Amino acid sequence: MALSDRRARILGFIVEDYVKSAQPIGSAALVAKHDLELSSATVRSEMAALENEGLITHPHTSAGRVPSNLGYRTYVGSLMGERRLSNEEELTILHQFHQSAVDLERWLSLSVSVLANSLHTAAIATPPHMVEVRLKQLQLVELTEESALLVVVMNDAAVLQHTLQFSETISQDQLTRLAGRLNQLLSGLTATEIEGGSLATAVIEQEVVDQVVVLLRSEEDAASETPVIEGVRELLRQPEYEGDSDRLLDTLEAVETSRLQRAIPARSLGGGDLAIVIGDENPAEPYQNMSFVLSRYGPPGGAGGLVGLLGPTRLDYPDAVAHVRYVSDLLTELMRRFYGDASSAEGSGEDK
Repeated sequence: MALSDRRARILGFIVEDYVKSAQPIGSAALVAKHDLELSSATVRSEMAALENEGLITHPHTSAGRVPSNLGYRTYVGSLMGERRLSNEEELTILHQFHQSAVDLERWLSLSVSVLANSLHTAAIATPPHMVEVRLKQLQLVELTEESALLVVVMNDAAVLQHTLQFSETISQDQLTRLAGRLNQLLSGLTATEIEGGSLATAVIEQEVVDQVVVLLRSEEDAASETPVIEGVRELLRQPEYEGDSDRLLDTLEAVETSRLQRAIPARSLGGGDLAIVIGDENPAEPYQNMSFVLSRYGPPGGAGGLVGLLGPTRLDYPDAVAHVRYVSDLLTELMRRFYGDASSAEGSGEDK
């Protein structure tokens, strides 16, 4: 959505002022606070245009305006300035980690504590696992004329098995050739990549491919361990929850760990290192009036997890991004320094 410079500037001020005050923003307040060189009437006209475009909305009890989810997204995508932590802020965080024992669980606990205290909202972290579960190889072993044992080996060394019942007879020689063909086509792919391709040409091939996807998905789910969370009290002290018991109860339900584990929008990261998921961009209820700021930690291609923030959509996004990115980079560096091969960090908690 293309905005004029003036309209974009006004939207940016509305977002930033609302983040700080939690009060709807009026045209007179914008003119008084910022050097707009515009009349209140002109600002009101621009705000009406922003409202028509769905970027701000009008609470029933106020003459002011507040950002919509689309307004926050526009701000984050094109208006938000880059914030970097000061040397003092970085040293304060670094000192806390240097005082800690060399222990991944302790680092995760410290990470969420630092983030929650810095942003006054909830912070989350997931234990490390292989970032992407990929098929390494598969084998097919004849059991009967119409059944076979499917053995699937993942890139994280997990081995899963499943008995396949076929709709026609098949020999071991045919199974071996089929496994060889599918290994050539599927080795190194994720479940999503396999689903996105049209690889199978026969009914039996499709039956095998479908089950491979099921097994890969089950391994992905197994890798999603219970997240560490802190700062729930800080979150519930936000003005959004004052006098709104229904919203408070919804949020308490949202931060219950088993539900949060399923709702963390890890796939929003795609191939990037940081994701901001705002309001109804998250399909899971009741997270549609909340935002996630998440980053991956861990060496590229090795074991890694997610660390980030969960708060109301009225989040200080530049500050959140700066803190999450710094803590994520710090966790990655600590894993490299003390664990070397990231895969060994996954089992570090079992050695204590």
